[in-house]
Amino acid sequence: MSRMTASVLAAQPLVQRWALAGGVLVAVACALCAIFPAESTGALHVWLTSTAYNHCFLILPVALYLAWQRRDALLALAPKPTLWPLLLIVPLSALWLVAARLSVLEAQQFLVMAMFEAAALGIVGFAVYRAFLTPFLYLFFLVPSGYFLVPYLQDFTARFIVHGLELLQIPVFSDGTIIEVPSGDFVVAEACAGLRFLIASIAFGVLFATLMYRSRLRRAIFIALSIVVPIIANGFRGLGLIVLSEISGSASAVMADHILYGWLFFSLVIVLLIAIGTSFSDTRAVEPKPAPPSDPDGDGARPWRLAAVAAASVILAATGPAYAAFRDLRVSPLPAGLAAPAVAAPWRPDPFAVTLWQPLISAPDRAFHDAFNDGAATVIRYVALYATGGVHDNLVRADNEIADPKRWNIASRGTAIARIGGHDASVASTEIEGGNHRLLVWSFYVLDGRIAAGPMQVKLAELRGLLHGPSSASYVAIATDEGIGRAAAARQVLQKFLDAMAPPGAGAGAR
Repeated sequence: MSRMTASVLAAQPLVQRWALAGGVLVAVACALCAIFPAESTGALHVWLTSTAYNHCFLILPVALYLAWQRRDALLALAPKPTLWPLLLIVPLSALWLVAARLSVLEAQQFLVMAMFEAAALGIVGFAVYRAFLTPFLYLFFLVPSGYFLVPYLQDFTARFIVHGLELLQIPVFSDGTIIEVPSGDFVVAEACAGLRFLIASIAFGVLFATLMYRSRLRRAIFIALSIVVPIIANGFRGLGLIVLSEISGSASAVMADHILYGWLFFSLVIVLLIAIGTSFSDTRAVEPKPAPPSDPDGDGARPWRLAAVAAASVILAATGPAYAAFRDLRVSPLPAGLAAPAVAAPWRPDPFAVTLWQPLISAPDRAFHDAFNDGAATVIRYVALYATGGVHDNLVRADNEIADPKRWNIASRGTAIARIGGHDASVASTEIEGGNHRLLVWSFYVLDGRIAAGPMQVKLAELRGLLHGPSSASYVAIATDEGIGRAAAARQVLQKFLDAMAPPGAGAGAR
């Protein structure tokens, strides 16, 4: 390097170097969004459509505010691009490939965010990343996570309410998430599970702990409180609504405004958390100013060096999606003429019953939805066929539902032993309730002729398919009206239907 070049670089204002590094970070973020469209658009869709994640729109402004609080570091630290952090992107992209095969969108989104963090570490260097660790890590809240907790939160809230009503000596009967009291019937639906309160509370708790405490122990205590308090508070909220309905004598009047009551209650919970948190806050001492820039001559901030690190990070991140696209192109379509398994007499088609129920299954290659009647009972059947062997042809997906949640409530989940093709197999058993109907649904997956009841078995089998050739796969669900007190009879009806149905595969025959 000539002395003139060195002097020019040395005179380059630090703010310009930061502007260049910031622009590169934005460019890498945009490139990752383009490489992983399902993850980025999926997150945006959830932010827009789910009240549990509307707060995600505030995460980036909050992260920028946390960075602004550390603005002194901008004047004392210079971005110093380095290549070694990009080695982290290789295993992260490989893990993304595994998550994509398992169809765990939440894990895919976390891995994409982790790739961005590794790229950011490479672009700005370790010293700068450490100084801005909190705002960088806060970006993980952009991932709409935690939906898998809904069934557990529903069950906890329902049990909490039932125990509370029993302690208050209010007559109560519960059937899973369905609660009956003298004033009326209540359902602890997904929206009432408290997920929206919990996720927002955690995001708030991390922000509050960052601003109010220097002690890591105190931060951990407050974050733990922001997790535990909203879960218990949501139980009290549900209990309070039902007690209020008993006092007023009208469940419908209370439920008409229960969303408003919920947000008011959540606001009080946040105020309570703030009051508790401020009671043991510690005084934030003046942070020592960072050391002067370790790269005074500007070598680390050369545009070509920043461009090289950014390009390498994007290329490495794209290796997983590139392999996924290659595998997806090799998948052969299902042969024409495949049909659902045949059903023998005395079962006859019943086209009028088919509209009662249907699972919500995402992107099957072929699907069959029909109903049958043997003169005494009706069974509705749904069969989805898949051509597998790629990465995105998943049999199990996060948005699959056993029934439309707008029409049906899940009363119970479990397993049952059914005889399929002359062999005993474990199947998923779900009771759903909606309107004047209560259905018993048996569902199972078939991979290469093997029956699997649980999604985890299927996901592991699909993961093995990354190393082996394509396989056949299908999803089968059958349902019959259970009514009241007829669970055993409903099970017999479903078993009788399975006895008459041909062994399922990836399609049992041709038309």
